[in-house]
Amino acid sequence: MTPRPPAARDDASAGYFLDAAAELIDGMFDGGVRERPHRLRGIHFPAALEWMRVSDVVELAQERHGDGASEKAFRNRWPDRNTFVKAAIIHTMLYRDAPESNPALYVGKLPASVTAASLTDAVIELCDGLLKALQARPRSYLLHHIGPLLDQYPDLRAAIIKDIVGTREPWFEGYAALLGALQLNLRPGWTIERVGLALQAMLDGFLFRSRVQPEEMKEAGSADASLFAETVICFILGVLDLDASRKTTHTILDETAHTAQS
Repeated sequence: MTPRPPAARDDASAGYFLDAAAELIDGMFDGGVRERPHRLRGIHFPAALEWMRVSDVVELAQERHGDGASEKAFRNRWPDRNTFVKAAIIHTMLYRDAPESNPALYVGKLPASVTAASLTDAVIELCDGLLKALQARPRSYLLHHIGPLLDQYPDLRAAIIKDIVGTREPWFEGYAALLGALQLNLRPGWTIERVGLALQAMLDGFLFRSRVQPEEMKEAGSADASLFAETVICFILGVLDLDASRKTTHTILDETAHTAQS
């Protein structure tokens, strides 16, 4: 008798469980309990993802998809909870349950900056639009939540880093194309990769701070732009070699301070 092949983890049934997990993860990071789906209001969400139970995932998946999302179907794909949780984290972070909502799609707005009447306005629109899109999606805070724990899970950390590297490449290409089209160069020591990493770190920090201190962050913005967009503009002005001097940012700062003191 030919043994039955193992159940696939990338078929429709697998998607039922992963989508249900994504909904539960979003529920964990929702700002208010009343905004969560009724099914999620009774679930206690402690630290990390220890709260995620197989029974909750299966029950929610069954509500969405019926008998095709049985516990047996789940167990055929993930023999233990930890294996599933790791898959669910990647599934959620990559927006596989809602690809059209992925904020990474904002990279498509970069080319329009070249022909914009105002580059400043284009940068503000891109920055503020991206930040608002992330703020509107609870899962945006997932990496902030599990990041400090990733050293305990090397395989999960490796999978997340692989995802980060893959999603940032289009941004790097977009930045390079934008600088080329505008005939602008970076100051010595700065590369597209360093600029991209710095911008990502800024975005992560502003996203987190906006959740912790929303009123202050809103008040810190100007009438034209958020504090995030204003900071990005200042950063861009610092790393662009606008005077074609080929001087580093360190040299420019020291020379400016020396001139002011003399």
